[in-house]
Amino acid sequence: MQVSRPVFEAITNLLAADPATLGAVTAMHVHLSKQNFAPLLDTVLADFLEATFTGSAALNAGTGTQPVYYDLLDGVLTLQLLEPAGGWHWECTVTPASPETIYGYYVTDTADAVLLGCGLLPTPLTVALAGQGLDLPNIVLKFSPTSPY
Repeated sequence: MQVSRPVFEAITNLLAADPATLGAVTAMHVHLSKQNFAPLLDTVLADFLEATFTGSAALNAGTGTQPVYYDLLDGVLTLQLLEPAGGWHWECTVTPASPETIYGYYVTDTADAVLLGCGLLPTPLTVALAGQGLDLPNIVLKFSPTSPY
């Protein structure tokens, strides 16, 4: 059975406001991963190795109901994580002892105990010097009527 548009939208809106997951009253954390991974439904926290360069600490997402909208570029129902002031920006402040290649990011609950999602960078980036930085675009979940992607 194909769900109807009102049911499809209601599911996404419930997720966006769910205090146990994406609509938490405490901030979700966005981490950088220096280990390559496959962003699959069954990916787990053990699949990541958090970046350790100075300035790579996890960033807090905005709290409460996350915005849901139909993206004008692709027409797909989209749930966006609220970004912190200054956006999704990490900057190396001390040259690391050895370079770190960043493959992507992952999102956890505030206790860093539950994986909520993950994504790869288009191209891995290597942090080797103080003053180098990394910005992520908006972090979004896209939902098609037949399956999330």
